Amino acid sequence: MSDDQTGGCLCGACRYRVSGRVEFTIRCYCRDCQKVSGGGHLPQLAVRAADFSPSGPVAIHRATSDAGSDLEFAFCGSCGSPLFKVTSKRPDLVFVMAGSLDDARDFEVQHEVYEAARQPWDK
Repeated sequence: MSDDQTGGCLCGACRYRVSGRVEFTIRCYCRDCQKVSGGGHLPQLAVRAADFSPSGPVAIHRATSDAGSDLEFAFCGSCGSPLFKVTSKRPDLVFVMAGSLDDARDFEVQHEVYEAARQPWDK
């Protein structure tokens, strides 16, 4: 993936820019990510928080993960599209939802995480 990424929500009210390199990518199967995605997993790219610039009516939902980390899920306050999350486990990173990228053609999963929570129908 290129070092400069842009993305946003379904209605266009929220936008973001990533101005640095992608640290790593994941496909997460935890129950929180299943619920955020409405599917069996959630593909994400991790970027440095300092390289991430969101704009628009971003709404935050706070939760605690099964592992005890504090989570903040960011959605568009207008259309509800999931955009990114932050976790107390890695406060230096922002996890961007790959489906919110303007161009996700080059996205490749490097790591599969929380596979124990994978749904049997998510093959």
